[in-house]
Amino acid sequence: MEKGKDSFVFSRKELKSKARANLKHHYLMYVLACLFALIMQVEFLASDNVIGARRQVILDATQAVYEFTGVQDVKLIEAAYLEIDEDADSLYTAVEQDLYSRTLSSVEANEMFGRTRGILNQIINYVTENTIVSNIYSIIIQFAGSESVAQFIMTVLILLFAGFAWLYVRNVYVAVCRRIFLEGRIYKRIPFSRYLFFIRMKRWTRASLVMALKTIFELLGMATVIGFPVVHCGLVLVPYIIAENPDIRPVEALKLSWNMMRGNKWKLFVMFLSFFGWYVLGTCTLGLANILFTNPYIVCSYTEFYAKIRQHSIEKKMPGTELLNDKYLFEVADDGTLSDTYSDVLEELKKPEYSLESLEGPREKFFAKHFGVVLWNSKDEIEYENKQAHKMKMQGLEKEATGLSYPSRLSPIPEQRKIPYLDSIHYMRHYSIMSLLMMFFIFSNFGWTWELLYYFLMKGRLINRGVLHGPWLPIYGFGGLFVLVLLHKLRKRPFWFFIGTIVLCGTVEYITGWALEVMFNAKWWDYSGYFLNLNGRISAEGLFVFGICGMAFIYVLAPLLDNFIRKKNRKVLLCIGLTLLILIISDAIYSHFVPNTGYGITGSFDRDEDIVTVESVAETE
Repeated sequence: MEKGKDSFVFSRKELKSKARANLKHHYLMYVLACLFALIMQVEFLASDNVIGARRQVILDATQAVYEFTGVQDVKLIEAAYLEIDEDADSLYTAVEQDLYSRTLSSVEANEMFGRTRGILNQIINYVTENTIVSNIYSIIIQFAGSESVAQFIMTVLILLFAGFAWLYVRNVYVAVCRRIFLEGRIYKRIPFSRYLFFIRMKRWTRASLVMALKTIFELLGMATVIGFPVVHCGLVLVPYIIAENPDIRPVEALKLSWNMMRGNKWKLFVMFLSFFGWYVLGTCTLGLANILFTNPYIVCSYTEFYAKIRQHSIEKKMPGTELLNDKYLFEVADDGTLSDTYSDVLEELKKPEYSLESLEGPREKFFAKHFGVVLWNSKDEIEYENKQAHKMKMQGLEKEATGLSYPSRLSPIPEQRKIPYLDSIHYMRHYSIMSLLMMFFIFSNFGWTWELLYYFLMKGRLINRGVLHGPWLPIYGFGGLFVLVLLHKLRKRPFWFFIGTIVLCGTVEYITGWALEVMFNAKWWDYSGYFLNLNGRISAEGLFVFGICGMAFIYVLAPLLDNFIRKKNRKVLLCIGLTLLILIISDAIYSHFVPNTGYGITGSFDRDEDIVTVESVAETE
């Protein structure tokens, strides 16, 4: 690769030393950012060894099923048994569970560290094996009534979904990730709102077009063996450039990166080779070392590389570098500049905390202070809440005012909220009893709908999940309420709230699963085979998803729902709430004696005694 007059000299040892210091300060944030990129299959595909191992285990298990049954479609087994038994659901469940038990034993999965199942693994397996596609296709045929029409609809849907995911999610996330790493070089705090950086700047579409054009040029470079690495190295700075200046035009971003990398491609290539030992370690640890250290370490190193080459290009007054104008992304503003810019914030922080004097009685104040719950939202209480929201907004800007995080007010492109009504999301609010009641039913129904659609896509059948017979799963409702109420004190600290959500939801799910097994001698869910599961009742993967959903619920969804509920007539809400309470209590009483069971809903707690095996069915025939 070429060397030229625009090349510069740097010490890889010094650069990597700074990268390690950066990684040390923001370790958890960086690991999560790179992990999200891996999950979305955006970057770090060499770290996919863990996922690849899980996929191979599933393929081995599937082959075991084929050899055991003599057929290559489990649905054919279902069809056969539908003809010989009136109670098809229970019989098919027995056959399916027997096959599942045998496949688990055939691959000798560790009971706790098993990798034969899981949401991520299922998505990969279903997509690669075309199971989910075939299920959707069969569903469309039922509604379209014609295979040719269904094929056309299916093709259009797949293309639209794939195009949207590629253009607006996968490619843009690379630039989002680079923004996070750039801020971490200089500042001690990186707010979680940086994941919405391009949305707040109203530049998400612009960023997606820049990254799309970069990908197109790289694909064109693949026409020759040498072309791709040259083009890739020449455009490697594009994500950093738009992370610094989201207002830059696509062609300008690519041209600037190409000019900055002229004479420096070989340095980048040598730097890439210097990580060879870390790649070997990642392979030996099935990708675990890559996830926990190597991936964020490499991105930190490339970030330092960009900072160096940017400084050199600006000093040389390279054409286009005037677009790299985010000064305070690379240096902390002086105290005088910060004081002038954030004078209102500093004044607000000097004011005393607002009191709860408007609430009547010590009991009401106790529940409001510790659990965020009030009997109803009075005018005085709403006024107090608005003052608190303003105070919290100022507290959020305090880190910017003191130089601990990037000063958004000094950005060349001031941050703007794309959706104005998001300003009314005050997550430290007090929730009334009526709001909590309505949100319990909303989330119970949401959980039921989610699992209904999930199993519809996975198995091609509508399955009424849960112990109860109605359209609700109370464990989702109670989980939402517990997170909302019991973790009220942690809302101001997102990281600890995330950890608290995982612990709380894991406790609720484990105890509920255990209680159902004791009461009904059956399982309504089983995480056996999931990575890091505990007695099949909870798993690390599921709890991680709960943590993410809990963050979205507490900081966005719950406040929006509360705003909507507050606008409704109290008497109407009371009537609806009481009616739903009567219905769910009646359902609970009935389900205690006649629980909801069947195919896709329950599995026997004692396999040896209660499951009808394939051999016993054959003997009956």
